[in-house]
Amino acid sequence: MLLLIPVGILLVVSLVFNVATGVAQKLYNKTAPAGRESNWFYNTCMGVACLVFLLIFSIDPTASEPLGAITDFSFASAGLGILFGVLVLAQSYTFMWALEIGPFSYTTVIVSLATLIAAVSGLFFGESIDLFQYFGMGVMVLCIVFSTDKNNGSRKSSLKWLVIALVSCLTNGFVGIMQKIHQNTEYKAQSTAFLVSAFAFMTVVSALLWLYERKKSGESKFNPNAKQIAFALISGATFAVPHTANLYLAGAMPSAVFFPIINTGGLILTLLAATLLFKEKLTRLQWIGIVLGLISSLFVSGTVSAWIG
Repeated sequence: MLLLIPVGILLVVSLVFNVATGVAQKLYNKTAPAGRESNWFYNTCMGVACLVFLLIFSIDPTASEPLGAITDFSFASAGLGILFGVLVLAQSYTFMWALEIGPFSYTTVIVSLATLIAAVSGLFFGESIDLFQYFGMGVMVLCIVFSTDKNNGSRKSSLKWLVIALVSCLTNGFVGIMQKIHQNTEYKAQSTAFLVSAFAFMTVVSALLWLYERKKSGESKFNPNAKQIAFALISGATFAVPHTANLYLAGAMPSAVFFPIINTGGLILTLLAATLLFKEKLTRLQWIGIVLGLISSLFVSGTVSAWIG
C-alpha cells in the first residue's frame, strides 16, 4: 500500500501524524497526574491502539485470508521487531528517567542529537553524504539547541543524569538504525510482522510495569477516566502511522536526508503546534531555531546541492 504513495507525500503524512501524537500526549499529560504509573498506563494504551491500527492496516480486501499481510511472517522479522521494541521501550524509559533527575532542556537537546547517529549510519549501507549535507547537519544541531526552552525546568545536571541521557540518545539513534537494517534485508516486505512484534512486546512489558507500579502505589492508585483513556488511545493510533511510514521511508530514502528531516521537521512542527494550539509563547532563540531548521532541511535534503550542481 505504501508503494502507491509518493515519498514526499508520505514524509509529510509522517510529520503531521507525529505532531498529532504529541498533541494527544500533551492533552493526556494535562489531565493525568505525573508519575510512572500514569506513564506506563499511557504506554500500554498506546501499544494497544498501535496494534489495532496495524491489524486493520494489514487487511487486504482482495486477499482470500483477512490478514494476508501478517501471514507473510518470518522469525527474522519477528526477532528484529522485538529488538526494535526493546530499543523503543529503553529509549522511552531512559528519557523519562533523565527528565525526572535532570534539566528538561538539555535532556531534550542530547536525546534529539540521536538523529545524527541514524543519519550517518547510511554510510554503512553504501550511501554517500556530500559537504552540503554535512553542513546542513551542523546547522541542524544549532536548530535543536536554539529550539529548546532553556527556562523550562530547574533541575541541575549531574553525572548520573548525563549517563542516562546519553543512553537515551544512543537507543534513540539505534531505533532509526533498526528501521534501516530491516528495510535492507530480504524480509523488508514483512513490515507489518516487524511492527506487530515490536508493539506487542512493548504493550505486554508496559502493562506488566503499569500493574507493578499500581500495586506498589497502594491506596494512591491512578484511576484513569474516560478522557484520559481517549487521549492515550488517540495518541497510540496516530503514533502507529509515522512508525509504519518511517519504516518504509528508512529504506526508500538516504539516511542523511530522511532522519534529519523527520526529526528536525517534527521538532519545528511541534513548536508551532504548541504556539497555535496551546498558546505557548516561543522565545526569540526558539524562533531562530525554527529558521535554522528550515535552512538545514534545504542543505540536508540535497536541494542546495541540486541548485549549485
